[in-house]
Amino acid sequence: MDSTIAKRSYTRRAFVGELTFIASAATLLAGGMNVDAATRVPHIGFLVGSEFYTLTSAFLDELRAKGFVDGQNVSVEKGDTGEMARSLARMNLDFIVAGALTYAIEVRNANPNMPMVIATCPGMVSNGFARSLEHPGGIYTGMDELPPGVTAKRLTLLKTAVPAAKRIALLSTTPGVGGYETQVEDAERAAKQLGVTVKPYRAATPDELDRALTGIVGDRMEGMLNFQGGLSLARRQAIVDFATQHRLPAIYQATMFAEAGGLMAWAPDLVEQYREAARLTALILQGAKPGDLAVKRPAKYYLTINAGAAKEIGLPLPPALLAEATRVIE
Repeated sequence: MDSTIAKRSYTRRAFVGELTFIASAATLLAGGMNVDAATRVPHIGFLVGSEFYTLTSAFLDELRAKGFVDGQNVSVEKGDTGEMARSLARMNLDFIVAGALTYAIEVRNANPNMPMVIATCPGMVSNGFARSLEHPGGIYTGMDELPPGVTAKRLTLLKTAVPAAKRIALLSTTPGVGGYETQVEDAERAAKQLGVTVKPYRAATPDELDRALTGIVGDRMEGMLNFQGGLSLARRQAIVDFATQHRLPAIYQATMFAEAGGLMAWAPDLVEQYREAARLTALILQGAKPGDLAVKRPAKYYLTINAGAAKEIGLPLPPALLAEATRVIE
């Protein structure tokens, strides 16, 4: 009898002990999950061409200045191709920073629910990434670098450099919707006032770009205005060399073209745009929603002139134009 009671008592104690162990384990597990959630490192994507290391450095440096260090309290998954953009879009990331519109379109097509900061975009509204610049709504924000009049200004500067020019080529690799159309309309309005005719040459692939350049020579264009586009930026050296070879005065949409030997550029500070993208990224990492952050525009555009390129194509530059330049490359 005593033995039976003892066994029953042991059984109860063992059962209670097991329940206590299970409850304690559950508490520890739950506590562990809470700690993991509280200390989770945000995981974001970052898309930019591999050759643009200065832009990557600007983004990461500014992010660090805002308190977020890659590999410590944020994890940055990098990519530099359309295929990698699609791959990142399918990963379990918090959001993606797209360095150009081409990447942003690839991400959205692959995963319409992936939030983004777009570092450079010709037409945030026209491409469906924002309802308005002030109140984007939705899951996107970024930089819109196509304010009204910027294309007309470039055409005016080119005409100032080459007063005799009458036929100007509009070379565009601008992707998406709205940006290309806006630039053509802007150029056509300015052309009437400047007494020149303009002709668009649009390309979406390297082969199309080569054909466009051949067409510009065949049509005996006397100047070239290069619109924004990731393809032309990636092929900038080939475009600049083409213009030099054919003694074609040209103005470009990024300072990198002038630095590569192009005649001139009227452009925003691209490095600063990536810093601004980092600031927007930091705000989102701190809890802000992308759609609540106003789309920014470049604060200023800068005229860069390559005097050496002008000499190489035999173009004397007006002193007034040189005086307007922010920077002259000898």
